[in-house]
Amino acid sequence: MLAITQKMLHAMYTSDPEVHRVHSTEDMSAFEWYIAPYRVDGLDFHLDLIRGGGNGSPSRLDMLTPRVQVHGETAIVCYTLLKTTLSETGPAEFSRINETRVFVKQEGVWKMAHLHKSPAA
Repeated sequence: MLAITQKMLHAMYTSDPEVHRVHSTEDMSAFEWYIAPYRVDGLDFHLDLIRGGGNGSPSRLDMLTPRVQVHGETAIVCYTLLKTTLSETGPAEFSRINETRVFVKQEGVWKMAHLHKSPAA
């Protein structure tokens, strides 16, 4: 599950929507406080976001303290995402986001059904 999550993160930051299409349900839902103050439903929103450049281009992405729980055909992946952006003119910038992804197994493929992000202190 961590490999799929890392693949999805990489795809978000390199504008590769096909990875998300393969590993997300059509009716996925997401809470992302920095995008909207309410739940966003449907895969199309995220595919458009990825096509438009995703979430910028950090120099480095690290999944801190990842945890995977598998319960039958449902899996929960949670971690803190540390995004590092290096600059030639100033100090490195860091942002931290707590993320939880819920995956379900459909026809033998793990697909993300829900994503929840919250700011990390």
